[in-house]
Amino acid sequence: MQNKILIFSEAFGNGHTKAAEALAQSISIQEPAVRTKIVELANLLHPLASNLTLRSYKKMITAYPRVWRKIYDSNQNQPISERMQYVIYQLFHRKMEQILENERPQMAICTHPFTSSSLSRLKRLGHPVRFCTVITDFHAHSMWIQPEVDLYMVSDHEVQRQLISMGIPSEKIAVTGIPVTLNFWTKRTKQEARNLLNLKNLPTILVMGGGLGLGGIRELAYSLVKWKERVQIIICTGNNDNLRLHLQHDKQFHHPNIVILGFVDNIDKLLDASDLLITKPGGLTCFESLSKGVPMLIFQPIPGHEERNCNYLEKRGLAVRMDHVKRVDNWIEKLLFASEAFEPLRKNIEQFRQQFNPLAAAETVLDLLHKQHKNMIGMDCDV
Repeated sequence: MQNKILIFSEAFGNGHTKAAEALAQSISIQEPAVRTKIVELANLLHPLASNLTLRSYKKMITAYPRVWRKIYDSNQNQPISERMQYVIYQLFHRKMEQILENERPQMAICTHPFTSSSLSRLKRLGHPVRFCTVITDFHAHSMWIQPEVDLYMVSDHEVQRQLISMGIPSEKIAVTGIPVTLNFWTKRTKQEARNLLNLKNLPTILVMGGGLGLGGIRELAYSLVKWKERVQIIICTGNNDNLRLHLQHDKQFHHPNIVILGFVDNIDKLLDASDLLITKPGGLTCFESLSKGVPMLIFQPIPGHEERNCNYLEKRGLAVRMDHVKRVDNWIEKLLFASEAFEPLRKNIEQFRQQFNPLAAAETVLDLLHKQHKNMIGMDCDV
């Protein structure tokens, strides 16, 4: 029987699916015989509900950030109720059990709390699914926490401590880092990367706002434009096409040292080419940057989980938070005239990188899969 692993993600932003893709890649490298299949579950089963939820989320975090923060914080230490699990299941995952029956995976993996919630519900009701959950932030919200999860994979020992404080046994937690594709663990020289991307060999600043193109990119772009004669500025607007078109049509940005991009799939090369990343602190984006060793300035984190990510990165000396664009100017001056100011950041990032094995998440999953297989053989022998 061929081993199969289903990886359940959601299309609420791109980080959850990118983590799923990275994990699938690593599993394939470790054991090519193990088949993996990624399913953006809500988008597949109930695309209208998924799209409405995503639009509502974007509206909430941009127009009413304080309300969203209050909602997030008020539920921080309250495990998800069975009633809420039922609501999530009915809204997005009513055919999840059918997918499991059709695919018959030996294991499932969740990279989003909604899919983890619905799998937990099915398992509690008697479905014999064995599954892992990958927490894709540097902080654990109680939304992720269900006793039915067989194993949690987390970004750092701090998240491990948080899970233990919420009642998760330590043996059900593996500190693996957030899965990122292996090209984020290898580094080109800046000159090589810039040549590949047809960029100039200038001090280079990369501005990103995740797949949704948030994080104050427009404000940052207009603040940075005055530096265009001295630095190279790459602005990635993700799927925010309105913002991309707006910037591309503004003559201020018609300059050989400014590059305006939409959604791209070569972030690894862009990071190699960059001296500095300015971004909102999505878990996966930050782990990608840390894996590449690129200093980060954090700007306008989304209330809730990204603020917690920001707090973690600041506390560990892995990034610097910018509350105002004027502070960005100070760091660009340091980049141009006093680059040694970045050395503490670079040192801390390198120490962080040294903690992790790029294949740790895949090895953890495969180890659990092998243990499960041995248990099944043992049960057959007993019979």
